[in-house]
Amino acid sequence: MEIDHCLNYLHEAEEGIWMRRLNQVVADNRLAAWLSKLLPGEPSCHFETKVTKGCHNLCHKLFSEDGTAYLLRLPLVRRVALDYADEKVAMEVEAYKLIRKNTTMPVPKIYAWGLANANPLGLGPFILMEVIEGVTLGERFCEDSLLLKKEIQDCDIEAIYRQMAKFMLQLFKIDFPRIGSLPTPITWFPAHARPLSMKVHDLLHDAGVNAFGNRTQGFSTTSEYLHYTIRQDLQQIRDQTNSIIEQQEGESNFASLKILESMIPEMVNKDYDQGPFKLICDHLCPLNVIVRSQDDLTIVGMVDLEWVYVGPAQLFASAPWWRIFDHSSYGPSEPVNGEPLEISNHYLRHAEMFKRVLDEEEGKLSEPHEKELSKLIAWSEESGAMWLHELASNPFFNCSNLPFKQLQQKLGAEKWRKQMDEILGQDESKELLEKKPGELEIYTKKVEKVVDYKALLDNGDMTKEEFVTKVSDFLVNGDTSESSLLDKWIRPWW
Repeated sequence: MEIDHCLNYLHEAEEGIWMRRLNQVVADNRLAAWLSKLLPGEPSCHFETKVTKGCHNLCHKLFSEDGTAYLLRLPLVRRVALDYADEKVAMEVEAYKLIRKNTTMPVPKIYAWGLANANPLGLGPFILMEVIEGVTLGERFCEDSLLLKKEIQDCDIEAIYRQMAKFMLQLFKIDFPRIGSLPTPITWFPAHARPLSMKVHDLLHDAGVNAFGNRTQGFSTTSEYLHYTIRQDLQQIRDQTNSIIEQQEGESNFASLKILESMIPEMVNKDYDQGPFKLICDHLCPLNVIVRSQDDLTIVGMVDLEWVYVGPAQLFASAPWWRIFDHSSYGPSEPVNGEPLEISNHYLRHAEMFKRVLDEEEGKLSEPHEKELSKLIAWSEESGAMWLHELASNPFFNCSNLPFKQLQQKLGAEKWRKQMDEILGQDESKELLEKKPGELEIYTKKVEKVVDYKALLDNGDMTKEEFVTKVSDFLVNGDTSESSLLDKWIRPWW
């Protein structure tokens, strides 16, 4: 499924306004002067010229008069919904503090942080943290696509896995009684029971679909939470006007999600269904792991621990993509001439290596608890739950990636086709799918209108502020006839 391109144009303009404001306060030294007041001794500071943009944050390094380096992190307006930026930052602060207190993971020290209302320059919430020098695993191990370079030796990969396994074992000891937002003893942020995951955020920000449901209602079991995550994808199909571009793809996505939801009961580990629950980070990737140098693979930093919350133990105890260096949820996984693609073999081979290393490290503990984590990861693979976890955690579902193909094979092609036919023959499916072409037509007209506004902006006939106002109003109100039609079509999924 795709993003809503109208929202993408809007966010692009909003970030342009925000970047202009940021550049102004950097140029006139107001930002450095304000940040210096947040540091011990209020030293005079200046910014480095280079600015780094990540997936969700802008990072700007500054130096005090004695040469000490600090890193300012600001959520990017284009990638983080304004209404949820405070919550995102508060959860990160809580995660850093929790990890520093309970593990030996090398996370950066936080010198100052604040929500949007604490930033007098109008730049939103912020974190001012320690700079960790080194080389990211993405630079050392991966190609531009974040796929592992072929020349990387297994001994180097194993060295990283061994360190990560030790960190995992420490994190696994931290228990929580319920699934939901992290406790907030540091920030006192009034977090809702239902967590701000990367998936639910991106569906809202990039697709315009609010799949939170009632955020005051949390989850007491793993089963409840997994159903909730799959229903978010189903809600996207129903509520996003451009969720189905081609009929066959739409039918496949809808029916497949219904089948996946029916498979959840057999993919819930009964020993952990009601807890204890664990710390989940949706966005830990090779670019966020820092090693000392190209030659010294000692991990010296784990950064950008965002989209963190309390989730199922089995979701923690999986073989997620960042430990394999290939994101199994992205890209096709169709076999070629009957043989699986290289990425499939590559992913599975490195998963085996990681499991072996974890088993060895868990066996070294003074109280290994019968290798609890290793056994849970083994169960996750044997049951197929590890593939469901990948699909449940990532937005914009599609039927062509490795996790989906693995689950399809588990059920069996013939049984899968039979269930798809049964689902697509139901009135519920027919009613939904028959309406999507009309919704797509309305969406296409809206994109054309927004593109017209964009042309005025690009030609200098409209300011970014005017563009944001016009497009925001148009997307909220639109034409009366279109709004009433959409109101008729869109209703809560559950």
